[in-house]
Amino acid sequence: MNTVRPWKPGPSCLTVLPTFRCTAACANCCFGSHPWVPGRIPQEDILRYIRQAARFESLSLVTFSGGECFLLGDDLVEAVTLATRFGLATRCVTNGYWASSEKAALHRLIELRDAGLTELNLSTGDHHTRFVPIENILHGARAAAQLGIGVAIMVELQAERRVTKQVLLEHPLAQGLFDGHDLDANVTIVESPWIAMEDGEVPYDTNCLINADNVHLRSGCTSILSTIVATPQKELFACCGITAEKIPEVKLGLLDQANMHDMYEAASNDFIKIWLAVDGPEKIVAWAGQKDPSIEWENRFAHQCDICRFMYQSPQIKRVIREHYQEVVGDVLLRFSLLRS
Repeated sequence: MNTVRPWKPGPSCLTVLPTFRCTAACANCCFGSHPWVPGRIPQEDILRYIRQAARFESLSLVTFSGGECFLLGDDLVEAVTLATRFGLATRCVTNGYWASSEKAALHRLIELRDAGLTELNLSTGDHHTRFVPIENILHGARAAAQLGIGVAIMVELQAERRVTKQVLLEHPLAQGLFDGHDLDANVTIVESPWIAMEDGEVPYDTNCLINADNVHLRSGCTSILSTIVATPQKELFACCGITAEKIPEVKLGLLDQANMHDMYEAASNDFIKIWLAVDGPEKIVAWAGQKDPSIEWENRFAHQCDICRFMYQSPQIKRVIREHYQEVVGDVLLRFSLLRS
C-alpha cells in the first residue's frame, strides 16, 4: 500500500529575484525590467534567504529569476551551490542572452551543473526576440540537455504572433533536441499568455479568454502560499504571480524587519489566500459576478495572474466577498485541508 506523505505546512519553493535589471527591455514586462534598472540584493542577503527558507521542512526548490539572474555571474553559482547543499532542487529563469552559441552555452552552464543546477527555464516570444534571438534559446536548451540539466521553454502567447511553439519545434537547432535527450516537447515547451501591465494592451485569441462557459476548467492557484518570493527591494511576497507587484495584499513585509517564517505564518491564516489556492481567482470572480451581475469580467482576461489583479483591485468584488464569504468559508477550508493531506 502506498503511504501518503503528510503535509508539512510551509512553502515548497523560494524564488529569489536578485535584480530587476535585464539585458532586454520587453514591453509589458511584469517588473519593468530593462538594462538600466539599478541595484540588486546583496549576495550575503541572498545566501541568508536561502538558509532561512531551508528551515521550512516543506521546501524543495529554490528558483532564481529576475530581471536576469545570469547577470549575477559567479554569485549565481555560489547561491545554487548553497541551495544544493541543503538538498534543494534549483531552477534558473533566463532570457538566454548568454547562449550566443552552443559552445558559449556549455561554457556558462558547466559551472552551474557542477553546482547542482536542476533546471534551466528559458523565456522567449515576440517581445523577447526583439532583444534575444530564438537561436540563443535553442543553444541554451541543447547545452543544458547535454549536461543533464532539465529544460523548460516558456513562449509568450498572444494573437498574431510570430514566435510559437511550432516555430521552435521546426527550427533546425531543435532537430535531435527532443528525441536525442528523451525530452517531451509538450512538457518542455509551454505557451503562456503575455499580460498587459499599466495601461498596456495585449490582444488575445478569443479561445484563450475566461468566461462563464469555460471557468469550470480553471483550477486553484499553485503559487499562492506554495511559493514565497524575495524581491530586490527585500520584500517577501506570498506568490510568484506576474502581477504580484501590483497587489499589496500579497506583499508580506520587509525581510530586514521581520522573520520570514513569521510573515509566512501570518499569510497562511488569510482566508482569501487559502481560497485562491483552492479555487483560483477565476472561480472567485465568477462567484462574485453571480452575486453582483454588474461586475464585468467575462472575456477580458486570459492569464490567471491578470484576473487575480482584477479581483484584488475591484471594489465591487471586495464588497461581495466581505458580505458573502461566510457562505463558502466552511467548504473552502475543508477542501483546503483535503488538498494538503
